[in-house]
Amino acid sequence: MKQKAECSYERKLNAYIAGELSESKHNNVQKHISRCHLCQNEIRNLLQVDDFLDQYTEEEVPAGFNERMLKSVSSTKVNPLIRKIIDFSIAASIVLAFTAGVVLSNDLYTENSDNNFTLGENSLYSYFEGDLDA
Repeated sequence: MKQKAECSYERKLNAYIAGELSESKHNNVQKHISRCHLCQNEIRNLLQVDDFLDQYTEEEVPAGFNERMLKSVSSTKVNPLIRKIIDFSIAASIVLAFTAGVVLSNDLYTENSDNNFTLGENSLYSYFEGDLDA
């Protein structure tokens, strides 16, 4: 896989476009851009993004909007019955996943070839039971 070529000046291009560089740094970047095709392409891309974003106007958020939104979210309460159902569902999912892991590990690692779900000595179950002979 081919990696994207990078230029050390690439990180300075946003500040260059925004006019946030000192005059000497601005001149250095400008001189570099005149020679570097990677930075020229990146400048084109950044300017396209700026043009796209300029289509949208900024609007003021009404006074107190943030406070009302936070108050609304914090005052929303979940029905206790629904909360218990959600908690039970999470616990049941964990137990089911663990049980499935034990059964599948038993089936995959047992030396029995008849595919019965018996707990073999090489199963995950025997590992947790603490096979003391091993």
